[in-house]
Amino acid sequence: MFVSNSDNLGATMDLRLLTYFADSGAPFLMEVAARTDADKKGGHLAVMKSGGGLTLRESAQCPKEDEGAFQDVSKYTYFNTNNLWVHLGKLHELFEKNGGALPLPVMKNDKTVDPRDKKSTKVIQLETAMGAAISCFEGAQAIKIPRTRFAPVKKTDDLFALRSDAYTLT
Repeated sequence: MFVSNSDNLGATMDLRLLTYFADSGAPFLMEVAARTDADKKGGHLAVMKSGGGLTLRESAQCPKEDEGAFQDVSKYTYFNTNNLWVHLGKLHELFEKNGGALPLPVMKNDKTVDPRDKKSTKVIQLETAMGAAISCFEGAQAIKIPRTRFAPVKKTDDLFALRSDAYTLT
């Protein structure tokens, strides 16, 4: 199964990636791209100290004292595009093993009700990252893809730029 964020207009079905995933036998495949300074605050892929499996680290999980290392794009060179390939049989096995849910880490984010007004009522947002599932699958893999498969649209300006002649979609 191919899963992607709905705001990523670069995420399309790619038969080469599907074939690679099927042939690899991996239970989970995350598409990653090279991190740049523009990506330093976003989540990145890391290798777990215990066991050597892959994990996704988000800025909300990073202690303040580790922020510099977290943002070091030469140390953590890949970011999660949220283009994910999942073997449904292996996903079903994980659901069975874990009572119908994946053991994903919960992140706490301090926010305000109105994000444009820092004086508005403070709230706590609890969230999980779908890419964090990479640490749940033994034998999960990552594949480096071209940046063109990652074209997030967060604002109207992003959509205008993507729909202009400034980009060529393939």
